[in-house]
Amino acid sequence: MARVDRSEAKPGSDCVFCRIVRRQAPASRVFEDRRVLAFMDINPVRSGHLLVIPKAHRPQIWEMSAAEFAAVYRSLPMLVRTLARAMGAGAVDVLNLNGRAGGQTVYHVHFHLIPIVGNQSPVRREGRRIALEFVQGSPSRARLDALARRIRRRLPRS
Repeated sequence: MARVDRSEAKPGSDCVFCRIVRRQAPASRVFEDRRVLAFMDINPVRSGHLLVIPKAHRPQIWEMSAAEFAAVYRSLPMLVRTLARAMGAGAVDVLNLNGRAGGQTVYHVHFHLIPIVGNQSPVRREGRRIALEFVQGSPSRARLDALARRIRRRLPRS
């Protein structure tokens, strides 16, 4: 059995995403229910880049309960459709990184929803080599809030 990397797991009180859940840190919120929160990435690789997290602090995907995992996954199709409509995207990439070796830098499970508009695909192919190429931006909080409002307006009414 593979060894699980827990070296970067931070207690919930030190976790920036947990502080966002508790409203102790700013975030441009898009969607929230009892178990799930979606908000704008502060270092987006595309305009409209969302993060979707379980509200419970789970450093790695394998530490989520089946119910937590199901709650997050149930929200993804609705959020992807909403994001695509709001941003005029022809595609939305869904990305999850786990563990230091997998590229994870914030140790609270999160899924990136990245809208792809036009021919901005991050996929680069050269023969059998396939790479993802992203460049992070740093928009203002006002810009992130405006994007969050734009996306929220497209959420289905419940």
